[in-house]
Amino acid sequence: MGRHLVAGAHDLDDRSREVPGVTTAPKKATPKAGTARRDYDRRKKRAPIRKSGRPFWRQPLLLGVIVLLLGCGGGGGWWAWHEGWLVEAQNRIDAASRAVVGAITPFKLADVTVEGRDYVERSAILAALNVSRGDSLLGIDLQASRRRLEAIDWVEWATVERRLPDTLYVILKERRAVAIWQNGNEYTLIDKNGRTVRASRMPPGAESLLLLGGPGAPEHVGDLLLLLTYEPAVSRQLRAAVWVGQRRWNLVLNNGVEIWLPEEDAVAALQQLAKLDGQHKLLSREFGVVDLRLPDKLYLRKRNTGEPTPGPA
Repeated sequence: MGRHLVAGAHDLDDRSREVPGVTTAPKKATPKAGTARRDYDRRKKRAPIRKSGRPFWRQPLLLGVIVLLLGCGGGGGWWAWHEGWLVEAQNRIDAASRAVVGAITPFKLADVTVEGRDYVERSAILAALNVSRGDSLLGIDLQASRRRLEAIDWVEWATVERRLPDTLYVILKERRAVAIWQNGNEYTLIDKNGRTVRASRMPPGAESLLLLGGPGAPEHVGDLLLLLTYEPAVSRQLRAAVWVGQRRWNLVLNNGVEIWLPEEDAVAALQQLAKLDGQHKLLSREFGVVDLRLPDKLYLRKRNTGEPTPGPA
């Protein structure tokens, strides 16, 4: 065990020998005791070199330069981004990349398939996609196409996919039509938010949709739908609604009875009518007009009498 921990005398002698081919640096002469003492005293008398106690970030001049550079760089970067230069450059790079990819790939557009289209015209979809037969399928910007499709009023959301080797596949979720607005001789589909669209064809079941009339009716259809939720019995019989004087509704039931609602407190007036109808069956009798425009009063007019209706216009 001991021979592994303590080197023998012959080992020390071998290590002290010169290695052939390697020049050994000469040993420095050991200074005499007096000389060493004088050198020590001389070094002791020298003024010590001290490092500054401040870190570099507390040096005023250096800190000012750093702040100036950062401010110029940050401000310049913000200006470039604000001015749209970086965005435009990135868009150009992306377009060039797609063009290069399209030029070297064999997949060419031959067909556009659209799923879920009922109201939006085909021409509006093709204009939003901005593609032509023979375009590179891989060069089409799918996200930009999707954003343009969703900018169409009638589109709630859209997805655009590549179907290799030659098809662009579009899925649309259209807003649901709740009414048809008659404006002169023109009929326009309306959704619950009052958005309008000129459809190339009426969807199945359009004949059962509520018919709206009067200038400005689409903008107030949301309020009308909310009003009808208070009296489902009236809502089930409703055939048409006319927005009158930009301030109130006239309701037309399936049997031809007209309900003239007031400008204010239309909910209370409709609830009063429903209560009276439950007691006297007003809406199923020979009356042609039920006038609720005056508070706490109800005027009835028989059908085809031509008599002026009491109360305000």
